[in-house]
Amino acid sequence: MSKSLITDDLNRRLVAALQKEGRISHAELAERLGVSRPTVIDRIKRLEAEGVLAGYSANVTPEAVNKPCVAFVAVRFHSGGDEGAEDRFLHALEAEPDVLAAYSTAGADWLLLKVVAETPLDLHGRLRRIKTLGPQVTTRTTMVLKTYFEKIGPSPFPSEIL
Repeated sequence: MSKSLITDDLNRRLVAALQKEGRISHAELAERLGVSRPTVIDRIKRLEAEGVLAGYSANVTPEAVNKPCVAFVAVRFHSGGDEGAEDRFLHALEAEPDVLAAYSTAGADWLLLKVVAETPLDLHGRLRRIKTLGPQVTTRTTMVLKTYFEKIGPSPFPSEIL
């Protein structure tokens, strides 16, 4: 990814506006940023091509799809000497619809997963399933009681500007 694309002031303002209001029109963006509509379209295409803008989606709350039980699951994994086991495990996790994210971590745990479920009992079933996806998988789970805020992507501005 080219650093010059995101350090450019217009691109930072463009990305910030899209993060705040993903459905904003090109015309409205151009007006807010004080540039032409073709400039906005060109910048967005370049940001997409460079991987700065990774995609567009609707953020649906877990409660809206009857999956209010949210948990973070720390995973320890031992491949038993099988070199392809980690990749197969990650691929299998990615196919699980209720595993929303997987993060590689430093420390004793290998991965941190974000998992949703309908109930704690349903979560128990998800955890049992996760443990069957690899040769030696152990987990430690932290259930979310309340989400105060959740940001989508990092801000393109240094913290002192915000």
